[in-house]
Amino acid sequence: MKKIFYIFLILFIVAFIGAVAVLGYFRLEGTPPTIIVDNPPKVLGRSYNLRFKVLDDKSGVHEIKVILVQDNKKKVIFDKIFPVTKWWEGTGIKEKILKLNITPLTYGFSQGRIKINIMARDASWRGALSGNKVTWTQTTTLDTTPPIISVRSLRHNMMQGGSGLIVYRVNEPVSKTGVYINNHFFPACPKPGGPKGDYVAMMAIPYNVSSPKRMVIVAIDLAGNKAEAGFPYNVYPHKPRPDKIILTDHFLEQKVPTIMSRYPNIVKPGTLIQEFLEINHAVRKINNDQFRKICSHVTDKIYWHGSFIRLPHAALRAHFADHRYYYYHHKLVDEGYHMGVDLASIRHAPVPAANAGKVIFTGYLGIYGNTIIIDHGLGLYSTYSHLDSFKVSVGEMVKKGQIIGITDTTGLAGGDHLHFGMLVDGVFVNPIEWWDPIWVRTHILANLQAQ
Repeated sequence: MKKIFYIFLILFIVAFIGAVAVLGYFRLEGTPPTIIVDNPPKVLGRSYNLRFKVLDDKSGVHEIKVILVQDNKKKVIFDKIFPVTKWWEGTGIKEKILKLNITPLTYGFSQGRIKINIMARDASWRGALSGNKVTWTQTTTLDTTPPIISVRSLRHNMMQGGSGLIVYRVNEPVSKTGVYINNHFFPACPKPGGPKGDYVAMMAIPYNVSSPKRMVIVAIDLAGNKAEAGFPYNVYPHKPRPDKIILTDHFLEQKVPTIMSRYPNIVKPGTLIQEFLEINHAVRKINNDQFRKICSHVTDKIYWHGSFIRLPHAALRAHFADHRYYYYHHKLVDEGYHMGVDLASIRHAPVPAANAGKVIFTGYLGIYGNTIIIDHGLGLYSTYSHLDSFKVSVGEMVKKGQIIGITDTTGLAGGDHLHFGMLVDGVFVNPIEWWDPIWVRTHILANLQAQ
């Protein structure tokens, strides 16, 4: 009996020590919770989404409180208590993630310095059962005044399908700024070499927009306050030139199988003309979307200088935004728009870079064939398609006039020529403007030099 008694006694002592250890670890521990704030606010606006988490791997998170303080005014905007579920373990909440929308004006706070306090305590029995407590504090500024925009450039006359440039000043740091033309946002960047607060934005009127309904500058400051400002402009409509394209069986036999082999999951098998129509719509859309994606980054540098040059001794065979009508066996089968200009010279003519810039793409682009894309800075790009070979590689800086490729008939080209295109922040524009030194000087450089 004594042996059994001692066994039970030992087991009791072990159990008691274990219980004390558990209580000591979970309920008498002295480690406060940890507060991690994902996006500490540098400045507060009318609304701010505060994201944070509270961690406590012992007795668990018991209370979280968020307080705004300004001078003698204090307001608790969030207070949540998490109940103890197991007396020996605590709340069991080891991590709590919160997203809290802060709207200081609704609580009567005004512009100026303001403090955010996040308090968290755990379910420990320490501190007369009040638990371990920690406070995270951030002092910031409440700003509800929108920025002020002032236009510096003077001439903003643009053609349908044409380009433009605007310079303006914002009186405070911004999180986002640029120009909206209808629903397309053209991001601005700090004016290279300009004073602090000056911004420059390249912009464009799409080929199919004759009268934009909205053209405004937008600036959003660090507090989220938004300002819009109009600017003087004129947009001159341009009627697309009709262009009749005759499709022959010989042309289809040469071109369709090659492109189909590159896009087996896009083009459905059928007759040659059926397959061509699929290519002319589905593949063209894919390729144009690729151009827009590649050419939608605004580099805050100016690589180019002066007007752009064209393929030497070349005839202009197709214009920008030509409205093309495709005929097969004397029947109209399709129509579309030509997003560039076609320049025909000698067979396998050397192609010069239209201006200085950085090569950002060399490769095959469906209907455009072998293509090179050059970034000229400020969101301006030039493209060179239907090439035979490349003389440059991605990442290479090129000079105006440097030979970058050789013309050929890759893609849907009916003969050896260069398809030359230009884009502004992913929008195709008329390259002919950029070939004109007077237009570049009066519409681009004059605005860029505005003080």
